[in-house]
Amino acid sequence: MGKLSMKKMKLNVGASPIWEKNGWWTLDHKKREDDKYSIIGEASNIPLNNESCEVIFCSHMFEHIPHTKLEDIVLEFNRLLEKNGILRILTPDLKEISKAYVEKNKFFFQKAKEEDENIRTDLGLGGMLMNFIVSPGQDTALFNRNIDTFISGYAHIYLYDFEMLEIILSKCGFYSIQQMQFCESDYDDFIEPLHVFGFKPEWKPLNRKFYEKNNLIHYYDENTGKYNINFKLTGFDRDPITSLIIECKKNKTVNKSNLSSDSKKNYNRYGQSLLKDTKIQFKVNLLKEVSRLLDKM
Repeated sequence: MGKLSMKKMKLNVGASPIWEKNGWWTLDHKKREDDKYSIIGEASNIPLNNESCEVIFCSHMFEHIPHTKLEDIVLEFNRLLEKNGILRILTPDLKEISKAYVEKNKFFFQKAKEEDENIRTDLGLGGMLMNFIVSPGQDTALFNRNIDTFISGYAHIYLYDFEMLEIILSKCGFYSIQQMQFCESDYDDFIEPLHVFGFKPEWKPLNRKFYEKNNLIHYYDENTGKYNINFKLTGFDRDPITSLIIECKKNKTVNKSNLSSDSKKNYNRYGQSLLKDTKIQFKVNLLKEVSRLLDKM
């Protein structure tokens, strides 16, 4: 797919196929059916032209991204946004969740459980804390060192506090980086919380109790490997108890070559050391080729 060319866009990255909003485009690895405003793609390589967006929204996606890849995605947002374009991010707040754990704040975790009923509870508050940081899912696959045994699939694999993201955003060409309150913004669209399309525009935890009360269907069918859902979502901010909300503006265009992520001062580079093993490198290349061929079928 080539680069799309159009007027300045509003883009929701990682929106999911059931989200829609008049005037907004979406990017996800699953496309909405029969919707020309839905783009399939990866957040680190979005098929849009430079400075083609006036605003980008990204809700609860950063925690699903390997932390060594986050700068690539933020730089892609930087590339797409026009000068002074707005970026709004939501992600679980490492500081608030950790604080609640240290203070043994059971009320906080009770409310967090209402926001996300999939949080594990069998290991006490520690298990709930860790479920925010690392959780099961289908976004990242973990294999053993020999790349011959599948271990598990993961959803959450990293968390951030405001300071961490402020550093990354500043390096990647953003300014006026602010921590915002729920639905607080000078950009009118962001005053509307996430909610079921056609319902009153107010935030309600999207849990099983809410679905049953409103005759909504939302469950994962293990036999088919698919979700069964009979509704759509619209709006923006969600999970006010646990979310870190950041809004910023693009200051200048920054290229990856200008960053120091690959510096020897950054111990994250050690994670790439396995590729010095020629057998592992061969297996990785072989998996890439098999994946490419399967995707073309």
